[in-house]
Amino acid sequence: MAARRLETADNKPLRLLVAISGGSDSTGLLLLLHRTLASCSDTQISLQAATIDHALRPGSAEEAQGVADLCAHLGIAHMTRRWDGDKPATGLAARARAARYRLLAEIAEETGCTAILTGHTADDQAETIAMRAARARPDPETGSHQSAPGLSGMAQNVLYENRVWIYRPLLASRRQAIRDCLRAQGQDWIDDPSNDNPAYERARVRADLARRSSGDTLPQAGRIDRLELSRQAADLLSRHATMPVPGLFHLDTALFEAEGAALRHGLHALVATVGGQPHGPESAALERLLQLGRQPPGARLTLGRCLAHRHRSGVFLVREARALPHLLINPSETAIWDGRWRVTNTGKAIAEVCPAAPEQPLQTAETLPASLAVLALMSEPMKAPNLEVEPVIAPYQGFLPGFDLPLAQALADLFRARRFLSPCF
Repeated sequence: MAARRLETADNKPLRLLVAISGGSDSTGLLLLLHRTLASCSDTQISLQAATIDHALRPGSAEEAQGVADLCAHLGIAHMTRRWDGDKPATGLAARARAARYRLLAEIAEETGCTAILTGHTADDQAETIAMRAARARPDPETGSHQSAPGLSGMAQNVLYENRVWIYRPLLASRRQAIRDCLRAQGQDWIDDPSNDNPAYERARVRADLARRSSGDTLPQAGRIDRLELSRQAADLLSRHATMPVPGLFHLDTALFEAEGAALRHGLHALVATVGGQPHGPESAALERLLQLGRQPPGARLTLGRCLAHRHRSGVFLVREARALPHLLINPSETAIWDGRWRVTNTGKAIAEVCPAAPEQPLQTAETLPASLAVLALMSEPMKAPNLEVEPVIAPYQGFLPGFDLPLAQALADLFRARRFLSPCF
């Protein structure tokens, strides 16, 4: 099994949370890490293990206990956390995944772990790429699916809710090689029957890949270098995008003279953030925005809950003043308003969060359209006592792939939001 050497950027002690289900991949990861750390007399890394019992089938509690017994034998601290409550009839896999990462993050915080490690393999990567390819649209410039950003596959590391980094040390390792190692050590593992259940997309894709593959080759990630793409997109936004008043964003004319995937990648994430949505606009809408930047002043269009206005100095982008929510927040609780703001009620009574309303005409610079400044103000949450608000970078609020960190940091700076955590190693 190939695994990247784990070391800290500042040589400080690390406690790593290993997510182990009892399957071959996560069991192999735990044993590999245990053996590696045991051979290092001067290591500053310790392990904590966690199992999430989704309670989706009979025997899941016994399986979790089996993992706990293995960890006890190895001398590794272990916790089991159960996903309680009603299980949805549809979208079960996505809900289970969300619950798993939420519970793992809670355990990491409780046990003082710096990062979470999962057992995703090259086989998981191939399945992910195949599923994304089935839904991908051709790249507007090349006409090829292979250069679509999403086909870069899973990142080696992912930041979860700007709270904890998740690493995938086995992403270049094949599942069969891991199982061969486990057999050589006399170590059993659990086979989850849902992995072969055709009701789940991943199981269907896995079976299809097994039929079409010789076993030695897997679908490869797209040709695009996502980290370099993110760096280029971040540079474009840093040089050409500003926020002259809160909620109103100006893209200068020079931005639209740029070419290539970096411009589209940056605009895609920017529109998603302005609109408070986890995903940016479809490629056709994005192309219309690019064309708007090359049209005469006065033209307008809407996309991704945003209004884009062509001005003589460039393009202004603002959240549309429609479908803005009214939200009630209990005392001491935090909620996301309109996908764009994290709001905390610091008072002792229920608080309502609603759109702001300008009390008087705004005085703006001649280069700034007053109507758009008013629209921007109306799309902001109303300031009220006992409410603390901070901006949210919507597309990266849940999961931020490590290769998109430069772009995410540039957006955080542009929106005057809290910056994202740097990787720990």
